[in-house]
Amino acid sequence: MRLSAVGLALAGCGIVLANWPQAAGPDGTWRVRGDAPSQWSVSLDQNIVWRTPLPNGGQSGIAVWGDRLFLTTFDEYHAGEPKFSAAILGHCLDAKTGKLLWSVKLEGSVKSPMMYAYSDSTSPTPATDGMYVYFVNSSGEMGAWDFQGKEIWRRKYTPWGEPYPFNKQHEPILFGDTLLSVEPLDGNPPEKKGWNFLRGIDKRTGKTQWIAEDGTTTYTTSVFGKLSGKPAVLTARGGWHDVPERPVGLSLLSLAPGGAGKALWRFVAPTDKDGKPLAEPGSLAAPTWQALYTMHWDERYAYWFKLNPEESHLVLDSHTGKLLREQSLIRNVDYRQWDPAKSEYLVHRGVNLREMTELSPRNKLAPGEVIRVMPAWHANIVIDGFHYFLTTTGHRRNNVPPKGRAGPSHCIARVNVETGKVEYLEVPVTVIRKAGSPEKRVYGVPVATSTVNSRGQDVGAEDRSRTDGWEIPAFWGSPIAVNDLVYFTTMPGITYVVNAKAKVLDESAIVAINDLGPSGETWTLNTPSVSGGRLYHRTLKEAICIGKKPL
Repeated sequence: MRLSAVGLALAGCGIVLANWPQAAGPDGTWRVRGDAPSQWSVSLDQNIVWRTPLPNGGQSGIAVWGDRLFLTTFDEYHAGEPKFSAAILGHCLDAKTGKLLWSVKLEGSVKSPMMYAYSDSTSPTPATDGMYVYFVNSSGEMGAWDFQGKEIWRRKYTPWGEPYPFNKQHEPILFGDTLLSVEPLDGNPPEKKGWNFLRGIDKRTGKTQWIAEDGTTTYTTSVFGKLSGKPAVLTARGGWHDVPERPVGLSLLSLAPGGAGKALWRFVAPTDKDGKPLAEPGSLAAPTWQALYTMHWDERYAYWFKLNPEESHLVLDSHTGKLLREQSLIRNVDYRQWDPAKSEYLVHRGVNLREMTELSPRNKLAPGEVIRVMPAWHANIVIDGFHYFLTTTGHRRNNVPPKGRAGPSHCIARVNVETGKVEYLEVPVTVIRKAGSPEKRVYGVPVATSTVNSRGQDVGAEDRSRTDGWEIPAFWGSPIAVNDLVYFTTMPGITYVVNAKAKVLDESAIVAINDLGPSGETWTLNTPSVSGGRLYHRTLKEAICIGKKPL
């Protein structure tokens, strides 16, 4: 398998990124410029520098500084133990060889299921400033260590309650001398019981510097950026399981000295499931309004989705929070659909998805059902004037009429931010690769995965974690953009690489469909990292270095 001409041209810009200090990359936006491999296969050992078995499963991304990598796993599992834990390990690996150099344990207080498809104790990615590494256990402990593994400080906190410590989506954000975390208020006061807030932690001492004035739903991936040169973070409220933070909507919070945690503006969700003004704006959450996305924004715009009465894309003014445009995700869209009978794409231009028939065996519509678009939670990114996202498939979580299943099936989608043009492209669920055999791309059907760790132990606490994540739908890691390539990774270890500047979102826009291991044996929920011209990824079983092997 050779790198395509497009992949080579887009990936090779001659800039070598030195470090990837946190989940969202060097500047906290999930977008970077630099050299990175765009094509690989663990199954065929192509463009794989090294692979290192991990002592147990985990979900964190990988922080990189120089020749050091940092990630987390659960503590070692012993046969017969419950597959629930509040204890994780923070690991340091040699970036050149993958050798495990040292590990530390962080003990939490609220246990999570191991390898839970909706986040677990290991989900937060470590952050580093080149001197210290900061590990976070979402079960209730965080701390700082130097690069030799010596503890600098450690603090306990109370995570968002029972039954599990959901905290996947807020990745720790390191800015200056502050580490941003999401936690409930100290003591969980009755008037804000269960509410979560962004909290500024002094990276030198572990002491709280400030607490944001607006709440943050723990499912939200807050995103760092700058507005007129001043640092800020976009966060949000609204989700499933009766998350309490109100008003449902977005807040752009200042991170500037003297004003950290103060709201620069708020957008309060204004309408009900029928599109009518709410008597109390901000009182309605999921499924109509939900903040289970990576909250992307830039100097001009902030972006969001709304699901009822018609699925739509929102563009807001980054300076004021004013809604500028609302674009239907249903009407007048282009849809490239895989026809399993003919093994080819059908091209539908300017169609209404409500009138389309699903061909995917997984997503057959019952009489009276229609396609309901629900962008995959957290699998979205804005790059080159487009908002890209994956579509969840086959479930009925949006229970507001018209009755329907989530779709279109297994698609990468994008919205042109300025024109509102919407495109969908169906992609394979998985790719089967074996030495000496032709590659097989599998479309439109469920694919089971495995939660067996590197020691042969099945550590998955429930069956939903043994799916491909499209239907349940899983909390996939946020995608990244390197130059003009977008990297989406799904639970079976498939990474789709997309040319973000493609004039048309068709099969030629797919630069590569990569694997992190054999289909059905591979499991991951993290975001890749880029440093030194290499890409670092991980699965439940192992850490992986992707790139050209040294001579």
